[in-house]
Amino acid sequence: MKERDLNFEDKLWKAADKLRKKIEVQDYKYVVLGLIFLRYISFAFEEKRKDIEKTEAKKFPEKFRFQVCEDREIYQANGTFYVPEIARWDYIKKNANQSNIGEIIDKAIVTLENEYPKQLKDVIPKIYSKVNLDHYDLAYLINRFSEIQFDDGHLGKDILGRIYEYFLGKFTEAEGKKGGEFYTPRSLTKLIVEILDVKEGRIFDPACGSGGFFVSALEKLQREGIEKEKLSIYAQESKEFVWKMCKMNLAIRNAEGDIRWGDSYHDDKFFDLRADYVVSNPPFNDSEWGRDRIKPNDPRFKYGLPPENNANFVWIQHYI
Repeated sequence: MKERDLNFEDKLWKAADKLRKKIEVQDYKYVVLGLIFLRYISFAFEEKRKDIEKTEAKKFPEKFRFQVCEDREIYQANGTFYVPEIARWDYIKKNANQSNIGEIIDKAIVTLENEYPKQLKDVIPKIYSKVNLDHYDLAYLINRFSEIQFDDGHLGKDILGRIYEYFLGKFTEAEGKKGGEFYTPRSLTKLIVEILDVKEGRIFDPACGSGGFFVSALEKLQREGIEKEKLSIYAQESKEFVWKMCKMNLAIRNAEGDIRWGDSYHDDKFFDLRADYVVSNPPFNDSEWGRDRIKPNDPRFKYGLPPENNANFVWIQHYI
């Protein structure tokens, strides 16, 4: 990452972090990461719209060109979210100083959920009209994130993905040990993906956090000229917030996966999955993991049921 990029991300964090004293970090991360997500999908939509104006729309008489630019099927065929007007960043920014901006953002999220229930249903937190920030605070954040600029040297999904990931890391620092539940350092995810030489097939993470292994795998595929659709993503995560982060983290990179919310110890959502790659950074040395709740004859534990004071061999047998 170039130094100027890092400085940019750090400045953006410091600007947004000014409001954190008003709100608990577990709530604030919902607010900030949700806004980054809305900013990203609007940017991707607007970039695709410009492209459609230059190509597809010119094939039609002028009076039909606007209609062509609003054709959902064209965007979906190109793997881009079509964003309805009331969910677009320009609309949110235009109304940033309205006293009901929280309600406007929540309505934008509902609109996107209705457009893309498979990818986004119950994923982006609808808390902007309830959170302990007034409309001046929300306007401040909207204006800060509106300053994200892109040039010919950046693909929008790359720089926004990095900003998103940078913020995840900063929230990890703010939460201390607990933050590791949703963020695995990039150095670790990249190393494991390279060791396994992830290419096409099925990749599975039973303690997926925010999906960092999948991000590294997708980046590797892109470097090697392999279509991301060649890799099928499966994952499970026990924490609801973290499950949401993983779904958003994939969507922000225009990728999909079968990401399920549940406790891998006692509710294996993928008992019949045979994966080509298993990647994970589980809660090591987890004690009181619920040994007594394991179902009799659980096929995972043919080597014996691990003790209650350490779940490491639970995870190893789960992978196998």
